[in-house]
Amino acid sequence: EGMGNLLSLIVDACQGPLAKRLMYSEELQATVLEVKALAGLGTTIDCILVNGTLREGDTMIVAGSDGPIVTQIRSLLMPQPLKELRVK
Repeated sequence: EGMGNLLSLIVDACQGPLAKRLMYSEELQATVLEVKALAGLGTTIDCILVNGTLREGDTMIVAGSDGPIVTQIRSLLMPQPLKELRVK
């Protein structure tokens, strides 16, 4: 019981000052994790969005092995909670 209280105290003490230091930028920053082909959807990109916003219809430029790839976002897909993302 005491360990949970200690962890809660540490999180509360750190969360306030760190939240004030967070900065948001309108410039898009994202990291591509994986590119895969899904049946019925075509080529999809799994990415982590750090800053900015993505909308359907936006033009996206991704670095490829043969140069930049220019594409448009057709739809934004969100994974279901607690579901394995990897294709088996």
